[in-house]
Amino acid sequence: MRILLKHVLVAGSERDLLIEGTRISRIAPAGSLGPDRSGENSLEIIEARGLAAIPSLVNAHAHSAMTLLRSIAEDMELMPWLQQAIWPREARLDAEDIYWGTRLAALEMIRSGTTFCADMYFFPEAQAEAARDSGMRFLISFPLIDGMDESRAEAQRAACDAFFEALPDCGPVSGFCLAGHSVYATTASSLRYIARKARERDLHIHIHLAETKVEDQTCRAQTGMSPTAYLDSLGVLGPKTFCSHCIWLDASDWDLLAERGVTVVHNPVSNMKLSSGTFDYEAARSRGIRVLIGTDGAASNNSLNLFSDMKIAGLLQKHHWRDPQRWPVASLLSAAADSGHEFFATGAGRIEEGTTADLALIDLSAASMTPCHDLAANLVYAQPWVDTTICAGRILMRHGVIEGEAEVIREASKRAEKVGA
Repeated sequence: MRILLKHVLVAGSERDLLIEGTRISRIAPAGSLGPDRSGENSLEIIEARGLAAIPSLVNAHAHSAMTLLRSIAEDMELMPWLQQAIWPREARLDAEDIYWGTRLAALEMIRSGTTFCADMYFFPEAQAEAARDSGMRFLISFPLIDGMDESRAEAQRAACDAFFEALPDCGPVSGFCLAGHSVYATTASSLRYIARKARERDLHIHIHLAETKVEDQTCRAQTGMSPTAYLDSLGVLGPKTFCSHCIWLDASDWDLLAERGVTVVHNPVSNMKLSSGTFDYEAARSRGIRVLIGTDGAASNNSLNLFSDMKIAGLLQKHHWRDPQRWPVASLLSAAADSGHEFFATGAGRIEEGTTADLALIDLSAASMTPCHDLAANLVYAQPWVDTTICAGRILMRHGVIEGEAEVIREASKRAEKVGA
């Protein structure tokens, strides 16, 4: 596929940008590229005057099909919320529900310029099908959540082995990783298994870490170690491990994460909504730890618009630490875009010739983006309007239109009825 973005703003200047296959092949002066100069007519042209091209966003932690549980339970702390409201309802969901819930999540993310989602949920075969049909990138896990039951853990490990021996078709841009839920919901035997299998297959590890004070206190009481040290003792921590939340960490925990090269994922909206605590960005930054941003699930956010999480991440740090210079605009954008592309090795994250074409086109004529004295500041703190989203050279949304959107919303709404009571 060949796509030509005409008169698109790249780094503040109008350019013509040519995409061939999955990559950006030419960036030239505005008006200099066209069908007559390409040598063939199979060129899809998008008139992008007034649109700014930015690297697409990376949602580094989500539970996509929890869109079906959006607004199901409010004003609760994490453990009562999980035990009383979420886990009983999740038990009612089947693979078809997960498919449509994931498709609904993809719609919302595509609409907000996100083309990559690190997902952790049940029925990974259904997630793979949804990833393929949506066209965006998903990093799909087979999550081990055994409730600390050894017999259940053994069965899950056998199922995980079978899954990785015959991986489902997730399309050309998605992939798979290993995942354990947490130190309180996954047995030590399964956490060791995850560490070993990830090393054998050179895969990422996705896990929750130190989300609540109760998690920290309980782990210390049961193991004599912090959750971070406990995971390290089981071999889980390493340069391809990404840990979500990372709130209740002491200096030695942060030092250990830095030493192991772990990436951390901040989930500001979910953490604030569940009153879990405040992430310490400076503790990570000062140690050179990569920080990404994730929405968490729509049941605890209740949005999958990463622009909102970017804004709230910045505001939370400035407010909590009483320091307006905490987490500057450029670093926030990097955490939500190019740093994620780099960590997950998409080849995107920069708008340059030869890079992968994962792009969002932002409408600068929108009221919320006017005036635009500083594009980066408007992207983080205003309300960006995404006009077009492109993933690996494929147009997922063009001028606000996503093919098949009405069907996805209709089917997902039907599926959500079974968990509404």
